Amino acid sequence: MELYIRSERDQMKKIISKILIVILLISSCIGTINVAPVTVNAATKTNWPKGPSIYGQTGVLIEASTGTVLYDKKCNKKMYPASITKIMTALLTIENCKMDETVTFSDATIHSIQYGDANMGCSVGEKMTVKDCLYALMLQSANEVATALGEHIAGSTEKFAEMMNKRAKEAGALNTHFANANGLHDPNHYVTAYDMAMITRAASKYSVFNDIVNTTTYTIKHNNKRKTDATAIQRHKMVWPTSGYYYDGIIGGKTGFTDQSGTTLVTYAKRNGMTLIAVVLHSNGTNVYKDTKELLDYGFNNFGLQNVSNNDKRFDSDNKVTLQSPFCNTTDSIYIDKTSNIVLPKTAKFSQLTSDVKFNYTKDSFATITYKYGDKSVGTAKVVYSSDSGKTDSTVTVASTTASQQTTTAANNTGNNKNSKTTVAKNNSGKDSSNKESSTTVSNKNSKKSSFKLPGFFVHLVVVIIIIVVVILVLILTNRRLNQIRASKRNRRY
Repeated sequence: MELYIRSERDQMKKIISKILIVILLISSCIGTINVAPVTVNAATKTNWPKGPSIYGQTGVLIEASTGTVLYDKKCNKKMYPASITKIMTALLTIENCKMDETVTFSDATIHSIQYGDANMGCSVGEKMTVKDCLYALMLQSANEVATALGEHIAGSTEKFAEMMNKRAKEAGALNTHFANANGLHDPNHYVTAYDMAMITRAASKYSVFNDIVNTTTYTIKHNNKRKTDATAIQRHKMVWPTSGYYYDGIIGGKTGFTDQSGTTLVTYAKRNGMTLIAVVLHSNGTNVYKDTKELLDYGFNNFGLQNVSNNDKRFDSDNKVTLQSPFCNTTDSIYIDKTSNIVLPKTAKFSQLTSDVKFNYTKDSFATITYKYGDKSVGTAKVVYSSDSGKTDSTVTVASTTASQQTTTAANNTGNNKNSKTTVAKNNSGKDSSNKESSTTVSNKNSKKSSFKLPGFFVHLVVVIIIIVVVILVLILTNRRLNQIRASKRNRRY
């Protein structure tokens, strides 16, 4: 009986802790939504930098960590990819194989290519490691190697194509369909510039992929069929320091060409902590390098990352507030994910953004905040939580939202499909190295504010009352339950 009572108490502790977490989150958001006036700065207009005019029929430039589209030229139009397909083949290989696995080249694999197709000169029955295959795939663009990897992983080209299409959707590539592992022309094999950027974004999360595409030459040792060593040579000219196309900060990418696709190119580079992915489809010859350089220059010259938690102070880490149940020693903390960034034009301020809050309870998140600069989405941040059982973690704190902070903080109040957006107000802390001027709040002489404003203490008073009522109700119900158990125990004694 005592064990049962103890179990009941433990269950109540967990329930109370979760209730208090939800109440704190809702109270912060209520304070933001209901207390903060809608601020409209008539003098401030968003100004997205004008992008270059590229030769390629379609193209896109995205920032890798946020997925923000910085430049778009028909980026959702379906196009033939050619050998940039091999980025997906490499991604699946990395995720499904060990580097020292042995790949055996079948007769069908060797005879799947025609004269003039890029190849590594492999023979029927030749055995190569997965590592050697990946270098031959991404540097030499070897078509028979791509097919061999597909057969090694899935058993056939058809089944491997199914894996490619499934993985593409997981990466956010929703308008793509693969029919083979190498990109040789097939009417049912197509991508979009945006989809290829998302697939590259997924692949670039693996250091082994980055190392491979950043290599200029790689030696494949002799094997059971190859009497001498062979060299795989990088085809992407922007990776070569000695070429006239070398790009400072280059990580790598992939080239492609068929008569039907024209020249295609995927490239990604990193400068000042920001990684950009450029995709150009159906360009012509070396124009594809000119297009890519202009896209990357446009991105690095005009945009920069800003950390969300350093700017959005709805949960201010300067004032530590813990949420702890009186019935247990577990402390729960709610805060904006400290690793979340957004990408903004260097001339823009965080205070010019609007934000939409969507509650989507997951294993470690209560909500997702989407930030917009004008009509362009510039990134998201999660409102996360963590539990610390009786231990102090200086890195995990939850901010108290004061009334003065709330008056310039944005939130989204949805109802009947009508979104009411408020401008996020926070002084720009100068994280953007190109904009070191002291930032100002949104309100000024040209600002128009709503005339009604609740006192800041009112919301907090209501929240305190709600918490007290909830705790009292839980205590009453718990006490009644325990009394019933004790009474039942006494009755059995008699």
